[in-house]
Amino acid sequence: MTLSTRILLVIAICLLPIVALQGAFSWSQWSQRKAQLDTVAIRQAELLGGTISGIAEGARILLGAAAEYRQVRIFGADCNARLSALRQYAFGYAFIALVDETGRVRCASDPALLGLAEPPAWAEEARAARTFTAGHFTRLPQVPGGVLPFFLPAAGPGDAHPTVLVAALDLDWLARNLSGLKRSSAALLTNGVLTIADANGVILARDQRHEEFVGARFPPAALALLGETRPGTLRIRSIDGTNRLVGFVPPTAASHNLAAVVGFAEAELMADVERSLLQSALMVASVALVVFLMTRLVARRFIEAPTRALLAVAHRWGQGELAARAPERDRRSEFGKIAAAWNAMAAQLQRREEELRHHADALEARVEERTRELMRTNDRLSTEIEERRQAEAALLQAQKVQAVGQLAGGIAHDFNNVLQAVLGGTSLIRRRAEDPAAIRRLTDMVEEAARRGEAVTRRLLAFSRREELRAVPLDLGQLLADLRDVLAATLGGRIRVVAEAAPGLPPVLADRSQFETVLLNLATNARDAMPDGGTLTLRAAAAAIGPESGANGLAAGDYVHLLVEDTGEGMDQATLAHATEPFFTTKPLGQGTGLGLAMANSFAQGSRGALAIESEAGRGTRVSLWLPVTRAETVVERVEMAGAAGGPSPVQAGHRPRVLLVDDEPLVRRLLAGELADAGYEVVEAADGALALGQLSRGESFQLLVTDLAMPGIDGVSLIKEAQERHPGLPAILVTGYAGDAANLAVGAVVGGPFALMRKPVSGARLLDQMAALLSGTRLPARVG
Repeated sequence: MTLSTRILLVIAICLLPIVALQGAFSWSQWSQRKAQLDTVAIRQAELLGGTISGIAEGARILLGAAAEYRQVRIFGADCNARLSALRQYAFGYAFIALVDETGRVRCASDPALLGLAEPPAWAEEARAARTFTAGHFTRLPQVPGGVLPFFLPAAGPGDAHPTVLVAALDLDWLARNLSGLKRSSAALLTNGVLTIADANGVILARDQRHEEFVGARFPPAALALLGETRPGTLRIRSIDGTNRLVGFVPPTAASHNLAAVVGFAEAELMADVERSLLQSALMVASVALVVFLMTRLVARRFIEAPTRALLAVAHRWGQGELAARAPERDRRSEFGKIAAAWNAMAAQLQRREEELRHHADALEARVEERTRELMRTNDRLSTEIEERRQAEAALLQAQKVQAVGQLAGGIAHDFNNVLQAVLGGTSLIRRRAEDPAAIRRLTDMVEEAARRGEAVTRRLLAFSRREELRAVPLDLGQLLADLRDVLAATLGGRIRVVAEAAPGLPPVLADRSQFETVLLNLATNARDAMPDGGTLTLRAAAAAIGPESGANGLAAGDYVHLLVEDTGEGMDQATLAHATEPFFTTKPLGQGTGLGLAMANSFAQGSRGALAIESEAGRGTRVSLWLPVTRAETVVERVEMAGAAGGPSPVQAGHRPRVLLVDDEPLVRRLLAGELADAGYEVVEAADGALALGQLSRGESFQLLVTDLAMPGIDGVSLIKEAQERHPGLPAILVTGYAGDAANLAVGAVVGGPFALMRKPVSGARLLDQMAALLSGTRLPARVG
């Protein structure tokens, strides 16, 4: 809320009591006038009621005088004459008559009333009268303006028949009499409207517009007074359409069942008071407006203007202009004192700002100097870090060269043995070509040596994760029980092997041969760490990994925890930090390749598990292996087509299928082509993928495609896809020594037609069985060993 609005509210609150007092005074005056008018209206109605009572009393006297005549009571011969004589002295009455108990007019001042065929309504009403009372409005032919009958029973104590005297008051005369009352009586106000009505609310006489409304009934709003018992007032719309304040005397027995009503135009009576009140209100409003304006001017000059000046200066200070000063017009006033205090505060703040600016400049200079020092230090650190990185890289390279040298020594030793057996066997075969039995024996020896070389390459592929894992459900409890005797025999008598498995272990999903190789490597390492003998413990138990634990990087789920623990020499922390690194070994040259723990770690990660090693020098070593639990009935193995076809081959069935053989190695291609030709196949050779597509483009018909994976230009996968697009349904076999994409190929993510994957080295018999299976439409799962 702004200051101007607050000042206006203060002024309005100050003037509010004056306005409220004027309103209360005006309301009091107005209410008093209303109450006075109500009293006046009732008094006027009572005065009119008194006049009506006087008229009724006159009718009573008139009828009482008639009743004094015995001739009248007994219907004597001069009854009409007597009543006519009385009528001449009773001004305002239309007639005087005597009615018997049957309602027949027996005598009357007006001869026209005698001899009527039917008793008139007023005569019927007279029969019911038991005391003096006024009747209801009656209109007669001889009195068009209507009459008001008064009834008085006339039978005396000695009269035989009850009779009722009737005096009919002329209502036109009554209306003229009402008009005269306002002129002759100072008690009745001249601006009131006088009305007399019977008990039914029918107008009998009115001093204004009598002829128009005589005989008419009150409007509905005025009928309420008929049920009242005491004089009162009503504010209604009159029968003539004017809003009036009405004072009334209700029709009761005391008033002879006649109502006296006096109506006033209230607006006319209230005009002088309302005019006076309006003048007073205008005067008060004028005075309040003058006071308001004067107060507003004074407040603007002495309150609002200084306040705005202070706010303007404060705004400039907020924008940083501390040199701005508030005007000090009157130092004796509160605003002048506030301005002086603000100016002193601004001067002090200005001095502080100058001091802070000086300190900031000094601090900025120090920061710049310190920044330059830090930059020089950072440059030196960057140089040292780069030198250290280069030194570490050189050291790592040296370690790799050393490890490769160690690995090469071990691998060269194994392969020299393999090559020695192969070369020696082939030499003996060449010399003993005429001895079939010797040739078969030497051939088996050469094949066994080749299988040993295959095992070496498989271990290398498993270490580098290039070997596909054939995951199957394994029962570790049963597996440990089976391996305990094998390990005990392999490790020697000085090593005690203990195998423990918790009952009811769930199966795990892993490659059995790789798992056995890992256990053999771990057992061999434990044996080498216990040269004087010891105990090797293999323990398996179920383990649940929660979402918050994340031990060793494991995802939440159920696992089987395999613990391999020995009582050997253990490892220090430096050796433990490098234990799973490839080619790292602490064994003498030629006794180890440094791939055992590295291959175990690779196997654990490839099986979606984890490997952890705990060891201390002199306290033995604990190797923990976690493998995930599986609940599947079947598992996905590496797709490889082999085994026995289980039916006759196409060649045996009398066919000679054409085979397109593709391999970039001439020696391998010639050997495979020779085996296929010996088996009865028609073989067409191609040295690469482009030449093979050329053969297919010339429209030649082939029943099977056999291709290598890694070839220059178009590889084996692309060749199979292109060939099957040109010849839908063409079976294909992919033969390779590197099976990194075997899982994708197996589910058809790359190749969609008939397809099989085989890994080198592959025997001729297995290749022929797989070809026969594809040509016969049968897919056989291979047992890779």
